[in-house]
Amino acid sequence: MRLKVMASLLLTVALLVACGGGKPASNPPPAKESTKAAPVVQPTSKPAVEPTQLSEEYGFDQSSNLARLSSYRVRYVWQWQDTKDGKTETGSWDLTEEFTQEGPARRTVWSGTNAAGEAGQGAVEIIQIGNESYMKTGNEWIAMTSNENVFQGNAFLSDPLGLVSSTRGKLVKRGESVNGVSADHYTFDESTIAGLTTLGSVAKAKGDVWISPELNVVVKYVVHYEGQQLKVGGGDNGILDVALDLTDVNKPISIKAPEGVKPAMPEDIPLMEGATDVTAVSGIVSFKTDKSVADVAAYYEQAMPGQGWTKEEGGIAGMLSFAKGERKATVVIQGEVSGKTSVTIMAQ
Repeated sequence: MRLKVMASLLLTVALLVACGGGKPASNPPPAKESTKAAPVVQPTSKPAVEPTQLSEEYGFDQSSNLARLSSYRVRYVWQWQDTKDGKTETGSWDLTEEFTQEGPARRTVWSGTNAAGEAGQGAVEIIQIGNESYMKTGNEWIAMTSNENVFQGNAFLSDPLGLVSSTRGKLVKRGESVNGVSADHYTFDESTIAGLTTLGSVAKAKGDVWISPELNVVVKYVVHYEGQQLKVGGGDNGILDVALDLTDVNKPISIKAPEGVKPAMPEDIPLMEGATDVTAVSGIVSFKTDKSVADVAAYYEQAMPGQGWTKEEGGIAGMLSFAKGERKATVVIQGEVSGKTSVTIMAQ
């Protein structure tokens, strides 16, 4: 199974665990703008982008690309109240992400409330440093190796500004101090929103967005929605409040692997040169190669003994078995219609 599919599946399960009903409650308060002053972001010696003069009516998709930043922290909070089958349900999601181009590395922590409204249920933490990834659910870490991006295709992790990126707003005030930078303040309503159709239909909306002209990126938004199907699991009608804060832009951020977690790729399992689509998790290594089935078999018959493995006799075509003390390793080699060869190594 591909790493990003596995990560997305675990995160989806956590989200579904966290979006159940709770006790009937009054409307949860909309996320409020922090009044605590953040340290001013010092300009780098070479700005990531040239300062931009924003127009009085502005499409936020022009400032929704975080890839241009060398580093950042972002916090993304959802709070909802919805009616389903005659019962009022409340809940929340809280996602914090750190990113730095050095590595590159990313750390994402997600938590939410469960069906009983209890905090911390279904929490997920993901750390990715280059091709090495670590996922924590509950108290257990899983190490993975992959040259795929574990966050690609998951809007919560790869595109936190996506919720407002297709929306247009009108200027309220220029030069407000928000999250340590000077930002232009815009507002919008249901007449100009887009991008929420995957969750439901919006009857009313009111949002405030702050954009840094110097960084050319959204540094904060606070949005209130009213409508139907506004949470995972759906509902007859309800409200959804979403807030995002982007901080520490282009400042030093250190992201390290969790202590005491063994690497996903076994040290004594050789990897062929030129291997692609490499994935390793829980002692299972898989990859693709342009080499033939016969060439792959010949490689592992020679390379495994060099790592202390002894080839076992017998077996079937396309499968090699090795032993090392009490450990076993099986190499499964299969040709594909595309002309490539897929290899799966299961080591215990």
